[in-house]
Amino acid sequence: MPVGVDQHVSRRAVLAAAAGIAGAGVLTACGGSTPASGPASDPVAAEVAGAEQALIAQYQAFITAFPQLSAELKPILDQHGDHLKALGVTATATASPVAASDARTAVAVLADVEREAAKARRASCVAATDPGLARLLALIAASEASHAPALTEMLAT
Repeated sequence: MPVGVDQHVSRRAVLAAAAGIAGAGVLTACGGSTPASGPASDPVAAEVAGAEQALIAQYQAFITAFPQLSAELKPILDQHGDHLKALGVTATATASPVAASDARTAVAVLADVEREAAKARRASCVAATDPGLARLLALIAASEASHAPALTEMLAT
């Protein structure tokens, strides 16, 4: 006795398949080359790169001054390096590192700096003229916003 195949295909299944094929086409179109006016050409990118460079300098200064914080601060420092690399822009730090008298103060300073950085990145999202840069800045803002509570938690221990 041969096994039969149900020849009935619902309209919903056909529409779902068509939508999936169309969606794949859209995703393929998004994966093309970067236009000449990409995120790196947006003036906001240079400003943010300078701010990221300042954050990196601040973390490096505190890790040097308080090596016992290195294990906790190095992963956050690395994330800021990733942010800078993703921006694809070289810039000079927009601020010089501040000093702290002890490790606890250093962590508190970093938590405050991260809160301010997250606020500034949200404003940068609005100012960005390139949609790709705005999306990147939103991710950077989210990352920086997550750093402040992590640092504050370090103060509680």
